[in-house]
Amino acid sequence: MVNAINFTMSLTIPMDKVGRVVLPKEVRLRLNLSGGDLLDADIRPDGVFLRPKQASTAHLARLDGRTVWDARGASASAEAVAAAVERGRSERDFRASGL
Repeated sequence: MVNAINFTMSLTIPMDKVGRVVLPKEVRLRLNLSGGDLLDADIRPDGVFLRPKQASTAHLARLDGRTVWDARGASASAEAVAAAVERGRSERDFRASGL
């Protein structure tokens, strides 16, 4: 797992007509963010600073061709595992749709 504290990155990210931005996949992976995670937005004189409010601390990961629960030593409730499975399915379906 990549430690988000040990990297810096500078990106230009487009905003669509209604003001939405999409965080690039590399950013989401480095910060362990998934669809539905919340971000805090700090509005400052020089711009907007986004910070994960509650980044996913546990998720499904691929290891040697197997799907494993990566909770960094924490136990997981059945609800947390079910939510991670559903997130994984949604991401897979989105990728498969070609959108």
